Amino acid sequence: MNVAEITEGQIKERALTALQVVDSTRRAELSLHKIAFFHTKGNTRIVIELDKESDPYGSVNLGECETFARTLRDSLDELEKTSAITLNYTLEVSSAGAERELRNVQDVRRFSALPLSVTFAADNGKIYSEVMKAETFTGETVGFRLADCKTNRKKYSPKKLREAQAQAVQWSNIRKIRLHLDM
Repeated sequence: MNVAEITEGQIKERALTALQVVDSTRRAELSLHKIAFFHTKGNTRIVIELDKESDPYGSVNLGECETFARTLRDSLDELEKTSAITLNYTLEVSSAGAERELRNVQDVRRFSALPLSVTFAADNGKIYSEVMKAETFTGETVGFRLADCKTNRKKYSPKKLREAQAQAVQWSNIRKIRLHLDM
């Protein structure tokens, strides 16, 4: 038996346990943003992105990533010792990042103070990609307005930015949404 035969659920369960251990020792308030598995012949790459709900940007520092990775690796080593499983894996742990994808309306609400790169289908069926700011929330509908950021100032006149109409977008019409890093 090898790591590919371990269910991804078992590894996720151990990752959640590792988060609890890290939180109890560091009060890091971390959560799993994303966990992905890439299986190749003889190896599995486990990629984990962490989120820190208490940070306005969701930033997880290097020390927290390192502590979590060490705790999870210890747990996986223990699994190897107590079972007939030979683990051959690579573990990558990082913060979800400055341009993380948002997964639901609650994420949009959480990061509403920041500019967001939004790709959405309008009522006419046309696909738009804009840097916007979330302003209103009604159920699964988010009201966006063009964000006043460097990217939009290059693209639009100051008057257009000031007078841009709010755009109500249903969550189901959003194709992709992520934080926008305006550099």
